[in-house]
Amino acid sequence: MSVQNVVLGQLVRRRGYGYEIADRLRDLFGDVFGFSGTAVYPALTALEKKGLIVEVDRGPRVGDAPWPHPRVVYEATAAGRDHFHSWMQQPARKTPLREELHMKLILAQPDDVPALLDALRAVEEQCRDQLARIAERDGDGEQPLGARSSAFGSALVQDGVVSHLRTTVEWSQRSRSALRQLAAQPGGAARPR
Repeated sequence: MSVQNVVLGQLVRRRGYGYEIADRLRDLFGDVFGFSGTAVYPALTALEKKGLIVEVDRGPRVGDAPWPHPRVVYEATAAGRDHFHSWMQQPARKTPLREELHMKLILAQPDDVPALLDALRAVEEQCRDQLARIAERDGDGEQPLGARSSAFGSALVQDGVVSHLRTTVEWSQRSRSALRQLAAQPGGAARPR
């Protein structure tokens, strides 16, 4: 996910300051994408350097003295709006699947099997926890992921996330089973072909 483009998109829609933008993004993404609010500040700095956003206000003030850490309000420039709309029109790239666990599985040796079984179990638990949080949020009548901005798009994204999480749980179960079978064979866990 291009954090800069996401932050820029928020500023195209409405001016804001760092903490408030991070809050909006938490509302949009929840914990589904693992979005960190701290990523907003470097994105704001980079966008300002590129001329895509501009500072429009600095405050609040107490009398004549500014606060030690003033709230800097930004808005998108014309170039920023053009950049964002151009990005929205571009075909989305499929990100390469390079999860750390996949790399470990590729490089694994027979003596790594116990740790890999634990790692696969942990991934499965993380996915189940995320699925439970999504179901809990939906069951509480809360709006689905990003419902404030685009209910249609958010529903599609949430469906994709749920599908991905379920598939990862199934893959983890199959992988653990295959690793156990390999470990049980005479000679230990040889590399599968």
